[in-house]
Amino acid sequence: MQFSIEASTTNPEMRQGYERDNLADYSVTTSRAKAAANASAYLRRGLWVEVYNDETKELLAGPLDPDQPTPAYIV
Repeated sequence: MQFSIEASTTNPEMRQGYERDNLADYSVTTSRAKAAANASAYLRRGLWVEVYNDETKELLAGPLDPDQPTPAYIV
């Protein structure tokens, strides 16, 4: 499975329509451990995080709030 990690400057649940200007960074990896590490790194930078299955576009984790404690298990 390939993971797509998106890091946003604002809460993704509050987006209007196709608003995408808030996407700050993203990464794609086939490693579950690397996906979790990338998500944690984005959270430490103060960004909102969502993790998707890159093939099906299914949301696997998130949105994760940078102001909350980082989850012990992300994906």
